[in-house]
This record gives sequence, C-alpha cells and structure tokens, in this order.
Amino acid sequence: MYRIDLEETVRRITFPDSVWEWLDLLSHLLVLTQQEALYQDEIFVAENNFERLLVIALNKEITNINAIYALLRFEYIHQAAAQTRLLCEGIITLKYIALDPDVRVTAFMDYGQVEAYEAAAAFLDWERDTAHPYHVESLEKFQRELESEYERVKPKYVFKTRKGKERAFSNWCNKSISQQAKECGSHFEKLYHLVYKQMSAYVHGSGWSLRRQLAYSRKHYKPDVVLNDIANITRVTILLWNELAKFCHEQLEWRLVQEAPQVLKRLEALEATHFPVPKDSLENN
Repeated sequence: MYRIDLEETVRRITFPDSVWEWLDLLSHLLVLTQQEALYQDEIFVAENNFERLLVIALNKEITNINAIYALLRFEYIHQAAAQTRLLCEGIITLKYIALDPDVRVTAFMDYGQVEAYEAAAAFLDWERDTAHPYHVESLEKFQRELESEYERVKPKYVFKTRKGKERAFSNWCNKSISQQAKECGSHFEKLYHLVYKQMSAYVHGSGWSLRRQLAYSRKHYKPDVVLNDIANITRVTILLWNELAKFCHEQLEWRLVQEAPQVLKRLEALEATHFPVPKDSLENN
C-alpha cells in the first residue's frame, strides 16, 4: 500500500520569489490569527448561546483560512477559490445572525435537526435497494431516533406561498447568502459581489475558470499566471480576514484589528510592486 508523503510533495512545489511574497503575507496573517485565537481561548468564557456559537463558528473560519493557504501552497487554485467563497459565506452568515442573535441563534442551531434527518433520509433512499439489510435497518433506526426532534422543529421552517401552499425553507433562514448580505448593509453587499463574481466561477467549473488551466501543467507552466491567480486569492482572503477581524472586535473584543493596518499596508506594497498602475494612467487621472 502506498502512502503519499505530503511533506515531500509540497517540498517539490516551488514558486518564483514574487509568488512567495504573497504566500508569505498570507502565512503571516495565519500566525497572527492563530496567536490571537490561542490567547482568547485561555481567557474567554462563553456566557450565552450566541457566544457559544461564535466560538464554534470562528474556529471553523480560522481553519478555512488555513485551508486556503494550504491549497495555494499545493497550487490547487480552484479548490482555494472555493474555500475563499466558503469563508465569505461564513462571515456574512455570522454578521447576519449578530443582527438579531436572540432569535437567529436558535433558528440557526435548530435547523441542524432538519439537516440531520433529511441527510439520513437521503442515505436511506440511496442504500435501501443495494445495501446489506443490516445497514438498511441501522439507517432506519437512526432516522427514527432523529424523528422526534425533527418533528419538533420542522414547523418553524415552513412558509406559505401566495396561493396558500406550504413550502419548506431553503435553509435555516430561508434567505440566500446574497439576501443575508443585503440585510447586513451595503458594505457586505459589495463584499458579497466582489467575492462571488470571481470565486463562483471556480466553484462551478465555468469556461472562464478553466481558461488558464494549462498554465499549471509542467509542459506549459507560466509563472505570471500563477502569480496573478495566487495574488488574487490572497488579496480577497485578506479583505475577508479584515472583515472577520472587525467582527471579532465588535462581538468579542479580539485584538486582530490592531494588526490589520500593517497587514493591509503590506498588501498595498505588494500591489504596487507586482501590479503597478501605468504612469500614463496616473497622468490621465
């Protein structure tokens, strides 16, 4: 049996110095975030359901940022872009919940019972005709165990159409990420469009997202393409991290906002170095 040596694999992936500058900035951001998270873990005690949710959710968002770095380090551009979109979704949802935590925390958490039951039902539909009867019976038993909680919370996640027909919510709040962002204000709406316009193409595997795939092959490798892609995802990740830092400061008094100006200053310096504005463009302005 073969076991892939990830350490050796990543060691063989090398980048030009220009790309390393972007990755190094992202790794610096990770260290700052991990240090603050560890510090807060030592002193913070969650006192209500909203704060308990924040502890769990922020752990996930920090691992999202870690995943983006790791994927970029392996040159997995599509996957890093997808993870960046997930980071954006998580930040918007947290902000949306924070607008009315007394109501929305419960709605968010209870919907997990709906998701668990429906996931079990989907597995059962798939396995019923092909799996061993023992596994089918185990799934049926598991679904029955979930049923009481499912029936308890289900009425909260239905609505009536204009014609009076009952329909199930599309998610815990029956609002898309776009709608949640809009309710969070114009700033978050702009953030949503900034991220989704670019990263959704990678998630859905559009023709646009595949336009430069050959540039990552050994035979057709193009360092300038790699620089552009990694810089773009790093840029967006840093902008999202800045929003997360502000959110953590507002809700939990985290200190990451103190580091944000220096991180953004380094980002601006990289922009000026690797993607300078042409002189004639400056003169025209």
